[in-house]
Amino acid sequence: MKSNKHQIQVVSKIMFGIYLFFAANPLWAETEQDLAIQAPVNQLHEALIDMMVSADSTSFQERYALMENIITNKFNTPLISRVVLSRYWKSLDKKAQTDFITLFNSLTISTYVDRFDSFDGESFKNISIEPMKKNRFIVKTEFIRTDDDPVSFNYIVQNDNDEWKIISVIANGINDLSLKRAEYSSVIKDQGFDSLVISLKGKINDLQPTTAQ
Repeated sequence: MKSNKHQIQVVSKIMFGIYLFFAANPLWAETEQDLAIQAPVNQLHEALIDMMVSADSTSFQERYALMENIITNKFNTPLISRVVLSRYWKSLDKKAQTDFITLFNSLTISTYVDRFDSFDGESFKNISIEPMKKNRFIVKTEFIRTDDDPVSFNYIVQNDNDEWKIISVIANGINDLSLKRAEYSSVIKDQGFDSLVISLKGKINDLQPTTAQ
């Protein structure tokens, strides 16, 4: 029974690997810039599908390690951290800034691992690439579910030292960056920066299991 389940998982991974290849490399002509802009989004989606397919046979920490590589290298977490802390960023010393980037990165990874924790035939579909100001583009995609409506996932990407990186995720029209900026600013204003750090560490602990799975 376990062997059959493993075979199904392997076949699913192969089939969705093929799907992701053609989603990332459609039959119509795309410029090299289009492919480069989509690259971090495609790599994120591929990692998410891999993680979902293997969820039953891997631990939280194993899936965390998989996503850590993607989030750390394909998200511009230093820029995102500056944005979510808004005007409070400049009041922090260098160590506090670096520690916050590490903390925010861990929260992002833990959240993805927690939310994408099973596989039931889901897939991602690329919709379009649209230009924005300041050398930014929005990559529009959908998360296709077998038993529910698709979820819109749009990514704002920006060139960072000749590499495109994700700087914001918009799910069904809700900008996660804007939500966090409002939330974090409110906590810092009312309780101070140290309270925000304690709160984020608590969220990470809640997402991560206390025992190996």
